[in-house]
Amino acid sequence: MKKTAIHLTALAALFTGVAAHAQSSVTLYGRVNTTVEYEDVDGTSGSTTGLKSSGSFIGFKGTEDLGNGLTASFVLEREVDATTGASTGFERETHVALSGGFGTVKLGNYNSTAYTYTADWISLHNHDVGSSADKLFAYPVTNTSKIGYRTPSLGGLVLEVGYGFEDNHGNDSPYDLSATYQAGALDLGFGFAKWNDWEAYTLRALYTTGPFTLGGYVQYDDDSEISTRYGDRFSARLAGAYTVGNSEFHLNVGWADDYENLSDSAAVQYTLAYNYNLSKRTKLYGFYTGLESDNGAVYGNNPGKDSSTIAVGIRHLF
Repeated sequence: MKKTAIHLTALAALFTGVAAHAQSSVTLYGRVNTTVEYEDVDGTSGSTTGLKSSGSFIGFKGTEDLGNGLTASFVLEREVDATTGASTGFERETHVALSGGFGTVKLGNYNSTAYTYTADWISLHNHDVGSSADKLFAYPVTNTSKIGYRTPSLGGLVLEVGYGFEDNHGNDSPYDLSATYQAGALDLGFGFAKWNDWEAYTLRALYTTGPFTLGGYVQYDDDSEISTRYGDRFSARLAGAYTVGNSEFHLNVGWADDYENLSDSAAVQYTLAYNYNLSKRTKLYGFYTGLESDNGAVYGNNPGKDSSTIAVGIRHLF
């Protein structure tokens, strides 16, 4: 009996040890972001007022400790219209990843890091969603299926590359490359993306000192080799924020030059916003955003027309 008890104890200890190396968890998370908006577009029949869902989504993410420094993880995200409850498939982001001392290998559908680490990084007031989202940034590669690799931090420098196989896309392979570097209050980023001979290069900087945050990017893109043949252009954006107590004051201005082969196509976008944080997860906010477009511009839902939007909303993270 004593030997049997000893054997059972050893077996239990063995399974306990295995379980300790196979800890797993699944988290439900997301964002509900709804606004009341008034929009006016020059040269149209009139203004519109209504509720809008601004980047609301629901997601599942999970991790498993595989032992020996290895971790498996997954993400499944789908957009949700918070005003109607309508939803698409898990098209926002779906990937599986393996991480360790070597970095992270990721396979699935996810956004271009050339955008995430540049334009999205300086979208301080509302996560670059909704009516005030950046309308001037060039997106050669957006959410698409690819394989990616991210390095561990190399003295503050992190590199990431993504590649989409041609057989998955039926044409040229999309790929992107990004780099971020953090040194105290300074955060720098670089992004390169290319698909079907449309390519974009972006440099980004973000600096925080006390209650002030200042960020910006400069971008060059060229699509002269594809059917639209707009040619090349430069664009830029500056964003600033001042935080006092639960209040945040935001201002950002973006500018896009004329495309080389599209005359009278420049545009300016600007946003003035205020956030009041009720908690770390919930905020009330309001903003005014305007888009001033030359007649040949290709930005926004009404290309070549000036537009302005006033909005107030509630955003909750869970």
